[in-house]
Amino acid sequence: MKPFASLLLAIILTFTVVVGAGAQSAETIWLVATGTSYKTGETIIVTVNAASATPIQGFTFQIRYDPACLQPTNATSPIPGMNGLQLPQLSGLVDASYASTTPQTVSGVLAEVRFVTLGGCQTNLMLESAALAIRNEQGFAAPLPGVTLGEKSIALNIDKERGVSDTLPVSGTPLILGEVPPPASTFPIWLIVLLSIIFGGGVMFWVFKLLRKGEVSAPKKMTSVPTATVEMKRGPQAGKSFSINKLPCHIGRDPVNEICVDDPYITSRHAKIFATNAGYYLMDLGGDTFINGMAIRKTAVALHPGDTVRLGRNVFFTFAV
Repeated sequence: MKPFASLLLAIILTFTVVVGAGAQSAETIWLVATGTSYKTGETIIVTVNAASATPIQGFTFQIRYDPACLQPTNATSPIPGMNGLQLPQLSGLVDASYASTTPQTVSGVLAEVRFVTLGGCQTNLMLESAALAIRNEQGFAAPLPGVTLGEKSIALNIDKERGVSDTLPVSGTPLILGEVPPPASTFPIWLIVLLSIIFGGGVMFWVFKLLRKGEVSAPKKMTSVPTATVEMKRGPQAGKSFSINKLPCHIGRDPVNEICVDDPYITSRHAKIFATNAGYYLMDLGGDTFINGMAIRKTAVALHPGDTVRLGRNVFFTFAV
């Protein structure tokens, strides 16, 4: 009787270990929202979560939404070294991809997606697809097999009464979501850069030859900063570029501003861009102003090429020199 009892106990222990290991190694992705009831104008924060025993080097997801009820604003990932890829967005579908140069262990939030409620309605958010990516033996990105989708649908009830807009800062550099118009230029960026290098090299060679011949004097020391541009990515002026020819350059709802943005969440004189010999700066003048997701309040912060600026709730632009 004792040998049989020992054998039975061994079988139970083995089964428990196998089941526990299987549950721990399950690869799952699911959707979570901060709540289910909101008012018009409030921000819904939705997290895409995952549990994976295998370190990953990227992930993708698509969330279906009703564009008559919700407007996506941005997405960020809290995973260190996980960088977002800006993809073209279609109305009604959030499409996001992230990648890392080194494997990352994930157990919890993969990404945080923010939506703004547009009016009274009842709607659903649907995790249409999602995948975790690894690097295969050949060194190429490949989907991690065996990944299942957990909670995919979130029911939302949005009241037509207006609520308070979100002022919480976004961590990291956000991906801009929603429909972003294509840039006005049809030339590839790499071609523009190449032509600039070739042209610049030719000018420098010509100046060098003249200097050798003594036909030109030494150039004066530059005290001005190069001309910058503001490229509107989202908001009433989306798709337009503004050259900053006059400094300081004021941005706001009032038409007297150098850049006028007629948006209800923009103040009459919201922010200004000015320059010193050290470069360009952005100063908040009393509105909600963010640089790369970091809030600034009535202070000046240095602007660098590629910085993403959010004014109010809906206006995004990038800074270029």
